[in-house]
Amino acid sequence: MRRTLVILAAALALAGCGGETAQSPAEVQARAAGAVGQVQRVFGGLGTRTSVSAPRAVPGGFTPQAIAAEPGAYRLVQINALGLAEPARLLQENGDETTLALQSGPTAAFDGGVLVATRGFGDDLLTMESGDVRAALRAGGGQVTRRMEALDGQDQVLTDSFACTITPAGRETVDLGLRQADLARFDENCRGTAIIFDNIYWLDDAGQIVSSRQYVSPTVAYLRSSRL
Repeated sequence: MRRTLVILAAALALAGCGGETAQSPAEVQARAAGAVGQVQRVFGGLGTRTSVSAPRAVPGGFTPQAIAAEPGAYRLVQINALGLAEPARLLQENGDETTLALQSGPTAAFDGGVLVATRGFGDDLLTMESGDVRAALRAGGGQVTRRMEALDGQDQVLTDSFACTITPAGRETVDLGLRQADLARFDENCRGTAIIFDNIYWLDDAGQIVSSRQYVSPTVAYLRSSRL
């Protein structure tokens, strides 16, 4: 699972156009099949769960061919409390605001990599403020206040305010599912009236969130999202 999809995409590109050395049709076909096969082997071992919402029609789908051809459009999502580990695809992108659609149907919305909402998990996160978190990460840490609205199993809206502390935690070699990367880690500890949670953000040298583990709700717990 540590082979990068960038390499696989490059293999597909070589298969389609050829390099400086002439290749026979059989060689081109073998390269393409090999790249797609590697993606299939990686994602073939991932488990999925039955979602409470019907799977969405996602442009491009989740085939090995689609993932190998456009790896930047996909993420690996894990939710341990639900036994879920599966690919997700960018469903919508508007500047820093992105929405991912998981293969089994649910969606998760992010603002600059900070989780702001989920749908389809049952016990969902309706909204979570993100602006101060992004500013604190850019500043290298700090104190922020976050307001959260969540939906419980009885469709009741729960609102809470959290005092959060964001601190740098050095650098780590992070397993992103298909590759490893050396990233800066930031920990966020948030305390509300009834809930305490700890988020983790891993940033690249450009300050972009490459991977994160962020709180959703009491039953869903944490959602881990990683760029492929």
